[in-house]
Amino acid sequence: MKKLYLLLLLAALPLTAQSDAAAFVGINYSFGGNFGISVKALSDDDENNGVAAVGVSYYPQAENKFGIDAGVGYAFDSYAVTAGWDFLQKEPVVSVGYADTDDDSSKPAPILLLED
Repeated sequence: MKKLYLLLLLAALPLTAQSDAAAFVGINYSFGGNFGISVKALSDDDENNGVAAVGVSYYPQAENKFGIDAGVGYAFDSYAVTAGWDFLQKEPVVSVGYADTDDDSSKPAPILLLED
């Protein structure tokens, strides 16, 4: 059943995303009291935007060392914060870390063609 939920979430992400995905690497905290390292894919690479997130985690001090989570968050300038549900840990999880975001101001201006 867990795999079905993850598969449905992964299938739905491309339908909601209107731009490129962003990579995320950070730390997370599961509400069972464990800290971990997380790698995620965010649905949008634009700064100052809400995002959907799906990722994997490693909890070095936990009995169950691995996690797979899905959630939502917000992407800032080069970092993001997410909150979601870890399906293997069976508890809520929050994450913060580096995100490969794209600054809107760095996009080139549109080219205007002028005819004589």
